[in-house]
Amino acid sequence: MGQPNIKRPLGLLVVMVFLICWSATSTVAAEKLRVGALRLTSSAPLFIAVEKGYFADEGLDVELKFMKSAQPVVMALAAGDVDVGATGLTAGLYNAAANGLKVSIVADKGRVWPGYRLVGLMVSNDAWEKGVRTLKDLKGRRVGITQMGSTFHYMLGNILARNGMELKDVHVTPLGGVKNMMDAVAANRIETAFMVQPFCTVMEKKEIGHVMLWAGDEMRYQIAAIFFSGKLAENEGLSLKFLRAYIRACRFYYDNCLTKKDRLLVKGPAFDEVIDYIAKYTSRKPSLIALGLNYNDRNGKLFAEDIQRQIDWYHVHKMVGKRLDAGEIVNMELWQKALDSLKQ
Repeated sequence: MGQPNIKRPLGLLVVMVFLICWSATSTVAAEKLRVGALRLTSSAPLFIAVEKGYFADEGLDVELKFMKSAQPVVMALAAGDVDVGATGLTAGLYNAAANGLKVSIVADKGRVWPGYRLVGLMVSNDAWEKGVRTLKDLKGRRVGITQMGSTFHYMLGNILARNGMELKDVHVTPLGGVKNMMDAVAANRIETAFMVQPFCTVMEKKEIGHVMLWAGDEMRYQIAAIFFSGKLAENEGLSLKFLRAYIRACRFYYDNCLTKKDRLLVKGPAFDEVIDYIAKYTSRKPSLIALGLNYNDRNGKLFAEDIQRQIDWYHVHKMVGKRLDAGEIVNMELWQKALDSLKQ
């Protein structure tokens, strides 16, 4: 009898060992990043980057940590509980930065923009029946926001000013989270409150509130952004990995959900796919989500010149103690490098 052929099983064993080691190495190599975010339509690019594997393509293991409003995200960033904040730009963030928090605002995560419906001022059924239909009707009435110094507070002040009114003309009422605001309006416990999509559409469809106005018809505003902890911003390699994946997701979202022709939305081939991702994370019906999608720059570019305006407004209204130079916290270089490293 001839000698047994041991080359084939030995070769197979070598291949198997290699694959096992490669798999183990790949798992270990995945870099963990924690992102503080809200379960809102405006978080769509984050949902896409996770579901489409864009973060994984960059060797990132991204954990989305959901919170009820913007302020807890800032607190989590300050405490080191998250590496990335993905939420509204508030007085709390600017105050923290003015008092030493190392933070870098790097990308767009939702704008109040003409032609796109992200934020609405909702009126309760009871107030609507009593004739509360315009801003002038709000004099002496309550307007719900999440917290003092929130994005809703900023929008209210600017929209009132644009229409010849002041904050003192209304009763600004902090209600906590977005869900609390919706419940208060639905139960007629407050006359009006600001609301974001998909909640505005949900309220109208369920006939538990009426839209008085859309903020995008009144102002252009970088309402939310992606911001990095100081530690992450100093790690350029890791920062670029996150931003490349995020930019890819922004493009996917824009091309399938925001493209317009003759002012009308043109649905892309993956429109329903995006809607399903948003529904998965927000627990809202796809049919309702599809009725109101917020604007986001196709490449995730920050509306950087708006940041100083916001800081100045908060400072004038004594919600930010120290005047802050936006140049200290806005970092467009990381975003630009990430964009340049991607194929256009």
